[in-house]
Amino acid sequence: MTEDATQAAEALASVRASHARLAARSTVCPPWRHAAFGAIFALLVGSIAISSQVQFMAMPVIVAGIIGLLRYDRKRYGMFINGYRRGKTLPVTLAYVGAMMVMVVAAMHMRTHDFTDASKAGLAAIAFAMAIAFSLVWHRVYLAELTGTQQ
Repeated sequence: MTEDATQAAEALASVRASHARLAARSTVCPPWRHAAFGAIFALLVGSIAISSQVQFMAMPVIVAGIIGLLRYDRKRYGMFINGYRRGKTLPVTLAYVGAMMVMVVAAMHMRTHDFTDASKAGLAAIAFAMAIAFSLVWHRVYLAELTGTQQ
């Protein structure tokens, strides 16, 4: 083996070891973390469906929730993993963004067409469940990518 090949093999082994360490730290994501992610998006969709005033009042809570999750992730994992990263998680992220765009349009439609409060709460509940599901899938795909396993 040449010196360049040896260095390349050592670098690749180092990257794999780094991925293994990150996967070990990321293996268990507490259920409340997924639920908090879902709550943020439920609040967004629900506030849009209700009124522009409620949406305006909800925005600081939504931003604080996002900042809280970001700080939690940095404290727990030493970094925040952006959902728009390259790799196998990107299609999951893009699917979620597309689904949330549909939810936002539905919320705007509900607001402008005087849907019942129960209908608006139902849409927010769907946003909550959908965000949790996408969060769980994203986490599973991310771990599989780090460990090199198939799903």
